[in-house]
Parts: sequence; structure tokens; C-alpha cells
Amino acid sequence: MTVTLERPADSPGVVAIRLANPPVNATSIVDLAALTEMLASLSSDDRVVVISAEGRGFSAGGDLKEMEGLPGHEGIVGQCVESARACVAISQCPVPVVVAVHDYCLGVGLELVGSADISIAADNAVFQWTEVDNGTVGGAAQGYRMLPPQTLRYLMFTAEPIGAAELHRLGGLTEVVTPERLSERAMEIATTIAAKPAGLLRKLKASLDGLEPFDVESAMRYEQGFIFQLNLEGEGSAARQRFLQGDRQGIATTTAHDDR
Repeated sequence: MTVTLERPADSPGVVAIRLANPPVNATSIVDLAALTEMLASLSSDDRVVVISAEGRGFSAGGDLKEMEGLPGHEGIVGQCVESARACVAISQCPVPVVVAVHDYCLGVGLELVGSADISIAADNAVFQWTEVDNGTVGGAAQGYRMLPPQTLRYLMFTAEPIGAAELHRLGGLTEVVTPERLSERAMEIATTIAAKPAGLLRKLKASLDGLEPFDVESAMRYEQGFIFQLNLEGEGSAARQRFLQGDRQGIATTTAHDDR
């Protein structure tokens, strides 16, 4: 994946980070590390961050081919460590973080969205907690921040997809717009925020973070204890192999949850 950072000349104070990894935007260990480093490199002039993706989908989740291709448990450990670092970097970023989602968002992509301050999505976007099918248990740390407990539990136990409109209705997204408006709307929100006094923004962000009963790092490390156990016992890798061998579907094409 290529992770790029840009400071648009016509939007002072806005930092635009873009992810791109054809064909499906699977997120690698290096991608997550790069995202973390970019967020750590913000200057005192930066007032808001916008994270988006190019190409097909916002995120197909962690790169399963990479996880299975690396020796021993290096792949799953690397993915866990770097996803936690990236999510902590987003949630503890000194300035607000806006995430813009198009097409689909799975696995670690949902962790990034759930760690942000503001999340907007195209109205045709689909979200899916796929962990149970991938031999893992991650995603609840951010999911509990986005959804009522029983709704999240249903989506995680079934791995059933949910559309942007329904996720927004339940409180899991800030706003839903047409695909054509997504980038423009994300920048409108960012520009509005960037116009606020820099010192006030950072103090407000720190205040909100301190008041919210949500510790990304501790929650993810708790989940990862179960992930490591599943992999040591072989069940995690077996589930990933079923996907890589074509024995089960990857990205969902329907949102059955929205039809009930």
C-alpha cells in the first residue's frame, strides 16, 4: 500500500492522509506503521487530519496473504501490534481526525474508523466485522464506541454486513452523503475545524479524550490476548487459510441486516 500525506495549499491547517493498495485495499503491517508515523509527525500548524482511501474500497481489512506468508507468528503479531499503534495514534491524535469511507470497510478498517473523532461515509458504503470468519476476535474495542452492545454482538457473531445508512441511524457514523459528495464533504468539515484557534482545538480534543470512558490501547491489548491464543492453537491460521484457498466469501455484496 502507498500511504501519502498532503497539506492542501488551499486548506491551511488540514492534513490529508490517503491509503491505496490495489486491488482491494488490504492493510499491511507497513501501511499501519506508516500511518502511525505520519500522525506522530504533525506540526503545531496542523489543526485537523482527514483520512481517506483511493481505489476500490476504504479497507478490506488486514492483509491475510501477508499474515500467512510471514514465518511463524510474525504476521499476526505484526498486524496486531501495528494496528493497535495506528488506532492509538488516531484516538490520541492532538487534533481532530476525520475519516471518509467509500465502498466497503472491513476488519482493521473499522478499527480505524471507530478510533476517529468524526466519520462520514458514502451512502452505498458497506461495513462488516469479519473477525469471526478470519480466526480472530478483534474489532469490539472500537465497535462498542460506535454501536449499542447487542447490535455490535449480533454483527460480530454473524459477520453480517451493515450499510452506511443503518450504521448512521444507530449512531456509528457522523454523516452519510452521496459518493460524489464524500471527498468534498470531508474537506468542508475539515476546513470548518481548521478555522478554529489552534490552541483551543488541541485543548478541546484533550478534554474530550480525557472525559470519554474509552481506552483504545488497553481494550485492543485485551482482545489481542485472545487473538494470540487462537493462533497458537492453530484455529486462527486455519480460518485465514479457508479464505485464501477460496473456500469462503470475502467482501460481502449484500447488507441483509438492513432489510430486517
